[in-house]
This record gives sequence, structure tokens and C-alpha cells, in this order.
Amino acid sequence: MEEKNPKVFISYSHDSKEHQDRVLKLSDKLRSEGIDCILDQYEDSPPEGWPKWMDRNVKNSDFVLVICTEIYYNRVMGTDEKGMGIKWESSLIYQQLYNAGANNKKFIPIHFKDGKLEHIPEPLQGATFYNVDDSDNYEKLYWRLRGVKTQKPELGKLRELPEKERKTLFISGFINLEFWDKAGWKGVAFLHDYGFKEPSSMGILFTNKEMAIKIFQGWEKRLGREDEYNELRISFIEGDVPDEPFGYYVHINSYPENIVKRVKSNNVDFKLDLMMLVSRIHRMNPSRESKNLQEFKDRFKHFKSYSLIPCVLHNGNKIEVIDDLEIVKKNVEFRKYSDIKSKNDLDSVLNKKFVTEI
Repeated sequence: MEEKNPKVFISYSHDSKEHQDRVLKLSDKLRSEGIDCILDQYEDSPPEGWPKWMDRNVKNSDFVLVICTEIYYNRVMGTDEKGMGIKWESSLIYQQLYNAGANNKKFIPIHFKDGKLEHIPEPLQGATFYNVDDSDNYEKLYWRLRGVKTQKPELGKLRELPEKERKTLFISGFINLEFWDKAGWKGVAFLHDYGFKEPSSMGILFTNKEMAIKIFQGWEKRLGREDEYNELRISFIEGDVPDEPFGYYVHINSYPENIVKRVKSNNVDFKLDLMMLVSRIHRMNPSRESKNLQEFKDRFKHFKSYSLIPCVLHNGNKIEVIDDLEIVKKNVEFRKYSDIKSKNDLDSVLNKKFVTEI
């Protein structure tokens, strides 16, 4: 089937003799390559008169090339009183754009090498424009007028996503925040066999029996009746502390490396980058004559173990022991406050200096 020659109307302003010549040269070149350009310079005087001639050709052309210069822009915008032809043509162009709902497939802004983008009329500034003095731009314009689109290659397969470094955040501890907030932890109590035949017991004192039982049931479910991997960490920190009365801290948290060891023992392999652990701290303020902590130390040194049990404090002085939930522990930390020298220390939360740095 024979290809139809596209019909193209050229709208421009008569800026100068030189400008009219380069417009004519452009039109002649396009016509030599099969583009049916319509230009006023090819007419002496159309029988229907110039206004109807413009109207007919703007309406019937496949494309309208709008050659944008400063004079063309000023006459379109009404700041230059000369050039009635441009005013008429631009009104026709504006009306067609309006009728098409600003859906522009027909009107193409172009300029020569000395043109400026700001001289493109506003309704056409969103369209692709061409510098016809540039050979590549001219070629693109030519094939657009011919209706030949750039061939898209077939859509290929998406690349595999690059592997990203994943930071593992492993949250594992022994403090259930909801239970501990309700349990009312009041410290620890030591229960000794004064016949020195059995290890001592350490009671964790709570005021809420229901929560105390839930806490220890959770520990027992995870650890069993003995903390085999030594995951649960309990430390006693003695020594003078600025702005604190005589006493010692009890700190309940976890041993991260032992948690990892236990997880891997269950054939779970993972790379650990970050670990979040929650702990609980209580400040004990016994009298200076109290020997309870020292006796616990002595018995632990001898037996190498102790029992951890939940206790309930009633009315501020009566202690109920729930000994059917005991957990055997073979590790406890006895430390001095002055030994905490790094924010990486598991007891660093006791030192305000390191808490600020974290």
C-alpha cells in the first residue's frame, strides 16, 4: 500500500528577511523528503483570502509546525501589535487545543539554533520541541512527521535483585514487660539451710502472686528446671554509688552468647548482628550489719549452685514461698560497682555515664 505524504502547515512570524529565508529553506528540505509542507511563501494571494486560507490549512493539516521566536511569542501574547496573521493563526491553534481538551498531537514547537525555550507559547511548553538546526533533532522531527515511532525492544526478564546485607535483630530476654510491670518486684530474699547440707535459695520477691507465678512458669518453660546453658543472668553489684545510700544492686538480665549457643544447639543457624535484651534492676538497702548476702556468697562458693524461686510479700513483712517452681542455677555474678568501666559491660545500665552514651 502506498504511503500517504503527511500534510504539514508552518506557522511563523515575519521577523526579518533572513528569518523568512531559513523558514523557506526548512520547508523546501522537508518537501524534498516527501513532507507536504504548506507555507505562505508558496502563495501569491489565495482566492478565499488569507484568513480563510489559514483556517482551512490549520484545520486540514496533519501537523502544524510552530516556529518559536521572541517576535512570534510577543505577537501571540498581544504585546506586539504588529503581525495580524500570527494573531489569527494563534487563535486558531489555541481554539483547536481547547476543543481537544489540551490533548496535543498536532502542534509541534520548533526553533532554530538561536531560539530560546521561553519563546514557546505556554500552551505548547509541555510538548516535545525540536531545534531544526541540529541534525539529530531534525531527524527525530522528520520521522515523527512520518509517523514512524522508535521501535521498542522486546521486554526482557527482570534482573535478579541484588543481595542486600541484612542486619539480624534478635530479641530474646527473660523479662516479660507486661508481667513485671504488674508483679511489683520488691527485691530478693535468701533462704539458707543452716545445717549446711543443701544449697541456698534465692527468692525473687513480688507483691502480685498471679504475676509471680506467670513469670516463673515462663522461665521454666524456656529453661526447664535447670538453666543448662546459663542463659538467665543474675548479678549483685556492691560498692559505693554516687547519690545512693548504702546497699547493693540486683540486676536480672541475660547472657547473649549463651542464648545464641542454646539456639544453635537446636540446629537453628543464623548470623547475629544486633541483640536487644530487657533487664530489671532493684536497689537493696540492708543495714550495714546484715550478713544475708555474704552468707549466700559463702554457700554458693561451697555448693556451686542455688535454687531460684518465686516469693510473694504479704503486708510488707510476711513472705510466701512458692517452691514448686524452683529453677536450679549454677552461676551468679558478684561484682563491684567500680568494675563497670565500659558501655559494653552487661551491667553498664547501672552507670548513668554509660546509659547516656548508648
